[in-house]
Amino acid sequence: MAEYPNPEPYRDAHPGAAPDPQREAHEEPHHDATHEAIARWERRWLNAAGLLLVLFLVLIAYSLATEGGHIAQRSGRAAPDQLTALELFANPGVTVTNLGAGRPPEVQVSVVAQSYAFNPSEILLPVGAVATFYLTSRDTQHGFQVEGTNINVQLIPGEISRFTYTFRDAGVYRVTCNEYCGIGHHNMLGTIRVLYPEQLAAAQDPAGAQEAALAIGEGVYAANCAGCHGASGEGVAGAFPPLADGHAAALAAADRNYLPNVLLYGLAGPITVRGTVYNGQMPAWSALSDEEIAETINYLLASWGNAEAQPGDPYTADEIAAARATPRSPQEVHAERHALALE
Repeated sequence: MAEYPNPEPYRDAHPGAAPDPQREAHEEPHHDATHEAIARWERRWLNAAGLLLVLFLVLIAYSLATEGGHIAQRSGRAAPDQLTALELFANPGVTVTNLGAGRPPEVQVSVVAQSYAFNPSEILLPVGAVATFYLTSRDTQHGFQVEGTNINVQLIPGEISRFTYTFRDAGVYRVTCNEYCGIGHHNMLGTIRVLYPEQLAAAQDPAGAQEAALAIGEGVYAANCAGCHGASGEGVAGAFPPLADGHAAALAAADRNYLPNVLLYGLAGPITVRGTVYNGQMPAWSALSDEEIAETINYLLASWGNAEAQPGDPYTADEIAAARATPRSPQEVHAERHALALE
């Protein structure tokens, strides 16, 4: 009696049936063809996955080679409530050595993050600087991402993160927190300005720094504010209130916090300026950095008849950062404006 390979599939499907030699003779070749087709597709998918993995590794290697890749390292611990007792974080900021010594300057930068600001909010660095950053958080988890670079560090309370990066190109680099940290998360911004030596010296010289700062404010005003309030702060009667002839100075004198709040959070509701009612809505400009907002206010207070009534010291980026820490609605800002009783 002839033997046929693997008759079990037919018998399993038809219990008690007599063997069918012809069916059983054809089952095994069909079974092998199906397996072979599956195997071919499996090999194709495995090859495709392998190629994707190789491509991924090549891209990582390319990024590390061209972008100066770095990995943040843990550099000790720092109790959040005792940061001021540590020399590294008592006065966060920048320390530069070897500047003008014929080799790339070395920089140490210490940064403390807290809701919803970086301290310092502005960092000045010489171009080509080899900068070593030490960062920590005072309250909750934050991120430190520098646009235009591959710097992206997680800041954890109680831990000090350290990394080194070389800023080869001059320019302004925006810093953002990319770890959700609360209702004011979107306002947590900072700036790194990478300058040539002469620019850095001018920025650090009081007179030169003031001139450069006002230029920043003038540029921000021209790009974002002049379209409504006018190139010279004259406003548009019945539509957009004026800022000239001492009005901006009067607002700052009545409440120093008002101008930062109106720029950060906007304004909704009717106001009266010199007998004219304005009932529009000012948008929030919280996407601007703390420095940009501070220098825009300072530019207003130094221009168009406001300088004669300049109320106190110039605004600082730290003041704007403090205002970001207390978010409010445009309606709440309107209530503040109404409380000033300026008609």
